[in-house]
Order: sequence, then structure tokens, then C-alpha cells
Amino acid sequence: MLARLTTALFRPIDIAWLVVARIVVGFMLAMEMAGSLALGYTREYIEPKFHFSYLFFEWMPHWSPPVIIGLHLGAIVAGIAVAAGWRYRWAAVVLALCYTLLFLAEQTRFINHFYLYCLVAAMLALMPAHRAASADVRAGRVLPATTTPAWTRYLLLFQLSVVYSYAGLAKLNADWLMARPLAVWLAPKASYPVIGGLLGSAAVPWVMSYAGVAFDLLVAPLLLWRRTRPWAFGAAMFFHISNVLVFGLGTFPWFSLLVTGALFFPPDWPRRLPYVRQWIAARVPLPAATPTPVPVIPRSVPVLLAGLGLYAAVQLLVPLRHFLYPGDVHWTEEGHHFAWHMMLRAKSGSLSYRVVLPNGDTDVVYPANYLTRRQVNKLIGQPDAILQFAHFLAEDYAKRGHGQVAVYAESQVQLNRRPSRPIVAPTINLAAEPRTLSLYKWITPAPPLQ
Repeated sequence: MLARLTTALFRPIDIAWLVVARIVVGFMLAMEMAGSLALGYTREYIEPKFHFSYLFFEWMPHWSPPVIIGLHLGAIVAGIAVAAGWRYRWAAVVLALCYTLLFLAEQTRFINHFYLYCLVAAMLALMPAHRAASADVRAGRVLPATTTPAWTRYLLLFQLSVVYSYAGLAKLNADWLMARPLAVWLAPKASYPVIGGLLGSAAVPWVMSYAGVAFDLLVAPLLLWRRTRPWAFGAAMFFHISNVLVFGLGTFPWFSLLVTGALFFPPDWPRRLPYVRQWIAARVPLPAATPTPVPVIPRSVPVLLAGLGLYAAVQLLVPLRHFLYPGDVHWTEEGHHFAWHMMLRAKSGSLSYRVVLPNGDTDVVYPANYLTRRQVNKLIGQPDAILQFAHFLAEDYAKRGHGQVAVYAESQVQLNRRPSRPIVAPTINLAAEPRTLSLYKWITPAPPLQ
């Protein structure tokens, strides 16, 4: 069994698809960072007096403005270098490192596609994507190749299938099936020119909700089946371009569409596509007519197999961890990150803190005095972030000589148009509550769906 698996994973396949994937990923990730710089998103890392962290990554430093700008510029240069195949291994490592450091720098900047970009950049660093049609080949730094091991394609196929499938499974909840989240997201878009009247229709959130579930759950298997692949890719084009028109979402829809095309069609598809095939033919020779019957198996295969198996297990299990917690994950947020939950909850409300000093005096603290607007908007609906900021306030008061204070959160939060209620118990001293993976018992029950 293991021998057959190893043979399948190391079977040589046409490298043409990997060349296109390298160019698409490098260019798109460079564009994402260029857009972040141009639109001023770097302020979200620079202006706040406090940065939210991921659990177990509290040790991450608060980067200075030059470092934040440098990470963005580094990602842009590295992305272009990856696309060109110039000093590819180093460029891919730098690209993955810049993205990962920025991802970990501010938890309220969590976006599913940013997380996906970190993963894909790291994967590319392990792949021989520079062995054809690259600056490294032209400079003689690496020997050219016409094939790549099949595991390179399978790994990316697996990752994209996980994203689609888990996004679909996450939509099988009462709020989504009652079109609540999309009704909230689409309401402000009724004023759009041309399509605004359509988006403001009461029926559109329902149609988009059920179409979204069907697309996410079915697109990967339908793309894998040759007979349905053209129709499934047509649906993917419609889905992702619709997202561009309605929600924007930066580079993500284009990235998803192009990478989907690069992965789910046969490895030699670039040789058949008009315009692309001429460019590929001039730079990537055809593989030998009779490929090596027995794939070349490197000595490091046990390590690679163990790594691939561990990675697959993490990607399959981590998105399911929210089932270990009672309650509605869209309310508690316990297990929300890294689970491919996309646009499933719309939260709004208010939040302030009562800081009780040792002498009994009470201060009312508003997060907006310390945080950016985006941070405040995210903080309001995330109990773990509410806890983090309570700890920060306690430490801040201690540094200013006030001693040990108690910190209470006063909140009113609405989820997907459900009735508003406090998201955390206002009687709990959050300064004394530890930050942990365990259940936060001070989170209130989710309001009922009406």
C-alpha cells in the first residue's frame, strides 16, 4: 500500500501547469501587497496602541512602521521574483515569511484568503516550480526539467478542495439557510448603479445563499470529474466574477479562479490553450514520449510522506475544532479562525469597559481611544479579543501606578439580525480570567434565531 502511494505521489507529470501556477501565485500575492500599500491598510498595523494576537503567539513583537512597510515591499519584490523564477527558492521563502509575519502581527486583520496565501506561498517554496520557463534556468542556476512529481499538484488540489468543501459545510447552518448574513451584507449595496436594484431585492439573498452552498460543496468533485469539469469551471467563473462585482474582495476571487483553472485541468492544459500554448512551447519542452516507468524516489521520501500526512491531518481536523465547544461558533467565535468560515456572520453593537480601581473608583473606558475603527468593529463581536483588551487595560492601569484593577465589559451585540444582547457576562472580572483554549464560561448564550 505504502509503495503504491509513494509511486503515485512521485509519478512524473508535465511541469507546464506548475509554471503557470507559479506565475499566477507570485503575481497575485505581489498585487495583494501593492494594493494594501496603495489603500493605506498599513495603518492598521502602525496606528493602534494595542495589537491583538493569536493564542500562543502573544510573543510576537509589535513591529515598527519601517518594518511593516519593509514586509509589504519585501512581499511585492519576492512575489515578482517568484513569478519570474528568479532566485526562486529564496524568493518563495521570503514571500511566505513576509506574509506570515504580517498575518501574525494583528489578529483583527484575520482574513481567510490571507491565511490561504500564507499556506500556498509556503507550499511553493517546497516545489520545483523554477525548473522551467524561469530566470534561474536561463541563468544556469538550475537544470531544466519537463516534469514535476505528482505530489506537487495533489497537495495544491487538496488545499483548494479543503477551502471549497469546508466553506460549504460551514454554510449548513440556520442563519445561512435563512439568508440572514447575505441579507445584511447586501442591504448597503442596493444603491449600486445598474445592479443595485437587483441586489436590493428580497429574493436575491435567498438565491445567493443556496447557490453558494451548492457551489462550495459541489465544485471540487465536479471539477475532478472530466465530464463535468467544463461546466463546473464555468460556474466557478460566474461565482468568482460575481464576488468581484458585488463584494470586491481584493485579489481573492481572481486568485481562486486562476488557481482553480491551473490545478483541476490536466497538467498539460497550458499546451492546449490559445496564446498560452505558444509561450509554453517556446520555454517548456514536451516531456519524453515514454516517461520513466518507475518514478525516481528520493531518500527523503519517509520525511516527505510524514510531512504531507501531518499537514493533511491538520487541514482536515483544525477546521472542525469548533464542534468541541458548546454553543454557536458564530456567536462565541471559539474555533472560528482557520475553519474557512466565510461571510457567515454579521455582527454589530457597542462595547465599553468598567475599570474598578482598588479604592473603589470606577473609570469607563472606550476602546476607540486606543484602537483603529477596524479593530473596534472586530473587537465588539469577538469574546477572545474582548478578553485580550481587558488584560491590556489591567496592565496599563498597573503601569500607571493604580495597582491591581478589575475590568468588566459592558456589551450589546447583534448577530445576523437576531435580538441584541451582551456577548460576555458583565459581572465577570475579565482581568482575572486566563486566556486559554478551554471553554470561556463567561460568554453568554447566543440569542435565539427569530
